Amino acid sequence: MSQYPGTPDVPTQWSPTGRRPRAATRTLAVLGVLAGPAAVLALWAAGLLGWWLAAALAVAAVAGGAALAGGTVLRGPGALSGTIPDTGDFVPGARVLVVGGGYVGLVAARALQARLGRSGDGRHRGRRSGARDRASTPVGSVTVVDPQPHMTYQPFLPEAAGGSIAPRHLTVSLRRVLDRCDVVTGAVVAIDDARRRAVVSLPDGLSKEIPYDVLVLAPGAVARELPVPGLAECAMTFRSVSDAAALRDHVLSRLDAAASVVPTTAEEVARRARLLTFVVVGGGFAGVEALGELEDLARRAGRQVGVDRDEMRWVLVEAARRIMPEVTEPTAARVHGRLARRGVEVRVGAGLVSAEDGVIRLADGTVVPTDTVVVAAGTRPHPLLERTDLPLERTGKVRCTAMLQVIGRNHVFAAGDGAAVPDLARGALLADENPQQLTAPTAQHAVRQARVLAGNVVAHLGGRPLQPYQHASAGVVAGLGRRRGVAEIRGVRLMGWPAYALHRAYHLWAMPTAERKARIVLDWVAAAVLGRDPVATGAVAPSPRRGDGDPDVAPAPTTGAIPTAGPVRAVDPAVVDGPTLREPHPSAAVPVRVGAEDRMRAPATGDQPALTWLSTGRHGFR
Repeated sequence: MSQYPGTPDVPTQWSPTGRRPRAATRTLAVLGVLAGPAAVLALWAAGLLGWWLAAALAVAAVAGGAALAGGTVLRGPGALSGTIPDTGDFVPGARVLVVGGGYVGLVAARALQARLGRSGDGRHRGRRSGARDRASTPVGSVTVVDPQPHMTYQPFLPEAAGGSIAPRHLTVSLRRVLDRCDVVTGAVVAIDDARRRAVVSLPDGLSKEIPYDVLVLAPGAVARELPVPGLAECAMTFRSVSDAAALRDHVLSRLDAAASVVPTTAEEVARRARLLTFVVVGGGFAGVEALGELEDLARRAGRQVGVDRDEMRWVLVEAARRIMPEVTEPTAARVHGRLARRGVEVRVGAGLVSAEDGVIRLADGTVVPTDTVVVAAGTRPHPLLERTDLPLERTGKVRCTAMLQVIGRNHVFAAGDGAAVPDLARGALLADENPQQLTAPTAQHAVRQARVLAGNVVAHLGGRPLQPYQHASAGVVAGLGRRRGVAEIRGVRLMGWPAYALHRAYHLWAMPTAERKARIVLDWVAAAVLGRDPVATGAVAPSPRRGDGDPDVAPAPTTGAIPTAGPVRAVDPAVVDGPTLREPHPSAAVPVRVGAEDRMRAPATGDQPALTWLSTGRHGFR
């Protein structure tokens, strides 16, 4: 029987839609890789270019061509040629609410905004194909809600922490890209699907209800918190741009501090060793990539401050019996050996016992004094899903059909890390409401699910059949630092610089907007020609570990921002650091803690709200 009432049974055999790249496209990709460097070399041979400019242009040409080639190689079918009847009727001018402005939310909203008709104020300009399409489109408005005004492409966070890419170039402004959508900066705190209302907490502390006809759930995942004593107080997370920038500055500052310690006594030797010890918790892709890039950064920066690589201690902690569960065991063993040859201590099968007083204790008895603990130990579904009346799987993901609809709620769609989608490519049945095989939370599935989801939303509103989602994984790629990587593509294992180039090419292809792709390529060229800039500015504070684990999806703080109403007074830095603040007057400004930054806040008086402002000193704005 079909899982939808009133719909006929559907066949269980489906064929791909033929989304594989054509032979002509593959040929152009290869020519793109070869033609760019050839043209640059010809100009250099003719004496029209200097060697350094020729090298930079050649690197850019190879990166651009490799991005095209990598995109064509790793692209695969995302939907099936068969369709499923849907019970929805034509709903002209439907209101679509997209919860989450991450990768899935951004891609889905971009596809949906192309279907927008013209609204009364003329903001929604509709499709370029003409008035006939605008009149027939069922999508009336698209609202996107996210705590951050930008999307962060997380696969490049390790390179941002390592200094190869400017952190801001990993972000895409939601309002700039979704210029025909209504973008709301706020956190969805509750969803009442029975009333088709979502409650949004705004940055100013107020809340509002947003009605919808169709709901798209793409809140993503948050960092998984480990129940380890002391870990929440000392660990640095690795989920956002601010985390990457803060981690880079922290590592560089440890090198500077160690260079200032002359190891003449036993106490100074222990202090220097503590400063130069770095622990990464989590042996998956996120942890291995973060450690690889940070170790590469520290090795290069250490040469300039007089710290030898042999003095540094890098420890990778993984509770499982091996690292990198995303790849096969032989490949993981090769990566393990390569990290060991670089001097990294890989502790597998040794869980974290405690992280108190700056000392890491492992289950095997190992004790590691350190000032740096980075947690990249996996994710869990966004806690927002628990505050809905939608059906959830035991892991906290929302239960979906192969059409990316929430089971029993045909008007609710979900995709990405928070959706339990049957993996038809691995044997899940189309009509199975409790499949054992689910799609993995990878970038490949996120890209393709978002596109299929957008098409199914429009089809649902138009009363047309939907397409099931199916994608067989083309493989996995990861960077290991030092321009080395690992890849498994359709059974082929790659290590070294070819895998690193493929890793960069694929994620460059997946990065939204051509403008951001170009900026990233220029960053790579600058890093290759001029080297990485080993300067710790200290301008970005690390994101605090909150109860929900992820600063990019947590409710925006109601304090800590420049005030928008009321008088603003300057604060003397001397007063900030002086004794006045140790015993403040009830009406005086008092310091409050916002994340890792000290700021000044004036208490509320009468009908005036409490104000928070910044002070300046020799370190600039704080």
